[in-house]
Amino acid sequence: MKSEIFFMEHAISLAKNGTYTASPNPLVGCVITEHNKILSEGYHFKTGLDHAEIIALKKLKKKVNKNMTMFINLEPCCHYGKTAPCAEAIIKSGIKNIYISILDPNPLVKGKGVKHLRSNGVSVKIGLCKDKARSLNKGYISRMKKNIPYVTAKQALSIDSKISLLGKNKWISSKESRRDVQYLRAESCAILVGAKTVINDNPMLDVRLSKKDLDIELEIRQPIRIVLDTNLKLNINKYKIFNGIEKKIVFNSLSSLYNNKKNIDFVKIRKYKDGLNIGSILKILAEKYEINNLMVEPGSKLLTTLIGKNFIDELVLYHCPIYIGKLGLNFININNKAFNNQSIAIDSVKKFSNDVRITYKLTR
Repeated sequence: MKSEIFFMEHAISLAKNGTYTASPNPLVGCVITEHNKILSEGYHFKTGLDHAEIIALKKLKKKVNKNMTMFINLEPCCHYGKTAPCAEAIIKSGIKNIYISILDPNPLVKGKGVKHLRSNGVSVKIGLCKDKARSLNKGYISRMKKNIPYVTAKQALSIDSKISLLGKNKWISSKESRRDVQYLRAESCAILVGAKTVINDNPMLDVRLSKKDLDIELEIRQPIRIVLDTNLKLNINKYKIFNGIEKKIVFNSLSSLYNNKKNIDFVKIRKYKDGLNIGSILKILAEKYEINNLMVEPGSKLLTTLIGKNFIDELVLYHCPIYIGKLGLNFININNKAFNNQSIAIDSVKKFSNDVRITYKLTR
């Protein structure tokens, strides 16, 4: 079993090569072995291109025989989309032994791929390295099973838990921490902020890394930029977030329309006393825009709302060695009673210069 685990972990490692490009598709890697030796491998790089299994089969230089085994971290598809079904290609190849980490939660697949393989004489074993496989595709799984994206919120805070000095627009995190944020953005399908953040910080919300930084050959995928502007107060000709040809979405309570020149979707959402209906927004992002991983760069009010309503899956905090004091803005309203039911656990800790990044997992 040790060798089987090794090969599946290698397939999962291969799948990670699609981190910055594969969305909205899942991350998938495939390995073909014979007598505990890797003969061929592949991973899915971008939607519309060959899936991992097809690439591995195309790269296989030997004729398929009964001693060959395929390792895939996600169930092969069995339907026609932008590409032909992988399950059928596997059957035609003659591969008779397959290990799969997890079933594909997509309703179009969801066990049907495995059923098709088994009904055609292929031995399929499911569950190898399943926890790692689920973690790898947490965004895709959330979109398919919960109909909302996997939501990660990011914030930098001082040692006295402030995010900024009132009225001041100044970074408190190190250059190294801010560069790390660029990688978080690159992993995200979309980035969401509130209107106040746009007014106070005037951010671009783009990925400022090179193809070399990300170790990819294709053009960098810029995340969709999303703003919560309840009463449409933002001037789209004034703020940087509205520049460029990339897709933008403005959720508001007044109007639904499309600005062709700036590629902005204005989407009307029901308004409550505490703001726009965040639940509806997340569903729209999953259903209409196929967002797997949503990054939120919130102010204090938005972060408090998101955590209070159990909409955050992961919280990334950069703890910075700076004291702001009483004039600073608290990063969150800790008096919110909704936090009492939150289950929060530290997932990882990493140092960037003098800052410490702590990633927390929140259970909804």
